[in-house]
Amino acid sequence: MLFRRVLPFLALLPSLACQDDLRDVVRLANGKELRGRIVDPHAPAELLLAQGGKRIRVDRTQIVASELVGDRVREFLDRRLSLRSSVNGQWILVEWAQANGLPGLARVQATDLALRSDDERAHTFLGHRKKGAQWLWPHDGRWLSREDLDGALGKAPMVLRGERFELRCDGSLATNVAALLDLERLGDWMHATLGADLQLRENLQPVRVATWRNGAAFPKWGFRPSPYYVPDPHGDEARAFFILPDRPYKLFLVGAHALLYHGMIGSVDPRDERDRVCAWLELGLASYAEASLGGDPGFATAFPQPGLEISALQAEARSFKLVNLLHLPMYTGFYQVDNAETDTWWHVAAMFTRFLLDPATPAQRTAFFAFARKSLIERKGDSSSVFDAAMGKRVEELEAPFRTWLRKLAGN
Repeated sequence: MLFRRVLPFLALLPSLACQDDLRDVVRLANGKELRGRIVDPHAPAELLLAQGGKRIRVDRTQIVASELVGDRVREFLDRRLSLRSSVNGQWILVEWAQANGLPGLARVQATDLALRSDDERAHTFLGHRKKGAQWLWPHDGRWLSREDLDGALGKAPMVLRGERFELRCDGSLATNVAALLDLERLGDWMHATLGADLQLRENLQPVRVATWRNGAAFPKWGFRPSPYYVPDPHGDEARAFFILPDRPYKLFLVGAHALLYHGMIGSVDPRDERDRVCAWLELGLASYAEASLGGDPGFATAFPQPGLEISALQAEARSFKLVNLLHLPMYTGFYQVDNAETDTWWHVAAMFTRFLLDPATPAQRTAFFAFARKSLIERKGDSSSVFDAAMGKRVEELEAPFRTWLRKLAGN
C-alpha cells in the first residue's frame, strides 16, 4: 500500500499546527503528489504527512522525490552565508524566501537588511513609512524612528517569527534578529546532525524563545540568572538573556533543549513546573549543540567552540559518581544553587554526553542513541536499568574509561 490514512487523534503533533500548511511536497512512484507537512522526516519506513485535518502515512519506498520546508530553510541559510557581503544579494534572499514558501524568513531577512543597510526595498517590503529622510517602524500602535524603537521594546516587547523558531525581545532589535537567524541554523544543524539518530520530529509551529536585555531583568530560575527552558504546559518557552551585546548567553543550549521537547518529549507533569524527563541527558545533548555552533551573530555555522579542554579538566578534577548523575533532578541538580557542586554536574553532564557520542567508539555511540530514544521518546526517563540495558553494561563500568577519556581531552 502506497499510503494510508491515520486517525487525527493518533498524530503526535499539536492539533492546530498544520491546518493550512501544505508546503511539503511528496511525489510517489505512481505519479501522485501529496502536499502537507511531514511530521517525522527521519522515520525509516513510513512518513507521517499532516494534511489539513487528516494524517496520512506514506511508505518511504514509494517516494521518488520530496521538497520539504526544512530543506528550503537550509538552502536559505547557506545562500545567506555565501552572499553576506552583498547588499543586493541579501535583498534577493528576501525575494527567494518569499517565492519558496518561507514568508517568516523573508520578513526576518528584510528586517535585518533594513536595520543593517537602511535598504529602501526592505523597508517597502515591510510596510514601513517614510517621513522626510527617515523610515518609521510600526510598533505597539505607533510609528517610531529606528532610534526610538529599541527603547520602546523595553515596555512592549516584539515577537519575530521565523520558521522553526520565534523570538520575543525587549531590546536591541538588530541583535535579536541575528539571534533568531542563528536559532534557525541551530534547527537545521539539529536535524542534519542528530535528527536521524534521535528520530527527531519536525516542529510545525515555531518554538518560542524569549530574550531579556540583561540578567537583572531576567526571570531567574534558581539562585543566579541562568538560561533555561520551560516545557509545556508551564510556558513552553526557552529563556535567555544578554551578557555581551553580540548573542544571548547560552542561546543554542536553550534552543536545542526546546527542540528536544518539541521533537521528542512533549509535555511534562502539569502539576510540577520543575518536572523533566531526564535532566542530564537533556542538558548533555543541549550542551553538545551549544559547543558545536558559533561564528558571527546572524551567520552561525557548525563551528566548534573553544573551552572543551577546560570543561573536561573541570569535570576530571572533581569528585562524582556517574550513577548519581543519572538521577539528578533538573532544578536542584543544575539550577537551584550557585556552587562548585552545581558547576561540576554541568561539566560532567556535558562531557559524559560527548564521551558517549565519541565517533571513535561507534558501537557505544549507537547504543547511546538507542538509550536517548527510549529515555525521551518512550519516556523511560532516568532509569539506570534502561541505561544499562541500552549500553550493554552497567553505568559503573563506564566510570574508569570516562575518566581516562577526560584526562586525554584535558591534556593530562
